[in-house]
Amino acid sequence: MKTADVIVVGGGLIGLAVASGAAARGASVCVVGESRTGEASAAGAGMLAPGAESDELRGDVVVRFAVAGRDLFPSYLQSIRERTGIEVPLDRSGILELSFDEKPASPPVGSEWLDAGALHALEPTLADFTGATLHPYDGSVDNVVLLQALRRLVRTYDAAVLVAGRARSIDVSGMRPRVTLASGDSIEGGFVVLAGGAWVSQLGGLPRPVPVRPVRGQMLSLGASTLHHVTYGGGGYLVPRTGGRTLVGATMEDVGYDCSTTQEGRDTLTSVAARIAPSLGAAPLLSHWAGLRPITPDGLAILGPDPDAPSLLYACGHGRNGILLAPITGESIGAMAVGEAASFDLSPFAIGRFTAAA
Repeated sequence: MKTADVIVVGGGLIGLAVASGAAARGASVCVVGESRTGEASAAGAGMLAPGAESDELRGDVVVRFAVAGRDLFPSYLQSIRERTGIEVPLDRSGILELSFDEKPASPPVGSEWLDAGALHALEPTLADFTGATLHPYDGSVDNVVLLQALRRLVRTYDAAVLVAGRARSIDVSGMRPRVTLASGDSIEGGFVVLAGGAWVSQLGGLPRPVPVRPVRGQMLSLGASTLHHVTYGGGGYLVPRTGGRTLVGATMEDVGYDCSTTQEGRDTLTSVAARIAPSLGAAPLLSHWAGLRPITPDGLAILGPDPDAPSLLYACGHGRNGILLAPITGESIGAMAVGEAASFDLSPFAIGRFTAAA
């Protein structure tokens, strides 16, 4: 039987960030994960938008956590670069939240209203809008490169191992928790961290239900780039990327674990692009894909220890904010996995909130 101080179930952005956070603190770590079609980590657009999407973040503690997660990115990516040599592209030029009618009553603190003239001067290829709120500290990260960098980062630690396999069940009833793989092999450790994305609730042996369900998001990549800012509104968003590409997202579909693409989704996203920036309506389609977001009933992640099994830590259910919250989740849960206190208040994300609601 293999052993490790920390066993991380899930090899996406969240799992790798937790693994590197624990390994950096001296723990031996085993990451159990296999590549699954539809994983959210590589499928997203990499938006870092706690300002533009502040209405979806419930409560001051949650907002502060999301903002801290966004603001951690520059130093976090620098540390990755120093250890791996990989430069992860980061855009902190701000996000434009478009308005079709009137100026918002109260833009978030630090954000700025741009009227139609100022908006056109900033982004002349946009359609006609009343204006936009500029969230100057928001932006995007290249999540595909970040995923590659985190895999390499974990491998730089001598006491960290990546196991390509599917976790079948966990057992947290004994003194030391155990993870059993589909192959029949077992791994025993001090802590088990659940970071299994949209599939986390399928794991056997869970001490309680984990209310995470998959929600499909389809996206497009277009072979043109006319914008300088991530632009949000008009039923979707546009994210400019290097190489003359623009990402268009995203649908929200309750279709279970079906991660196929549809013509309806393609038409919807093409219309979004044309509605926001008309010249993109005729841009060549480079690719069309879908991913499965891990969504909880209240839209917030599940973070922290199980109330009845303290050797079990949750790091799942991040929904639309998995990329934004990957570094700060990795630092918080990585610290807890070696017996340290998290640097942030994780109480709004405790799994016990669902028991209380029931």
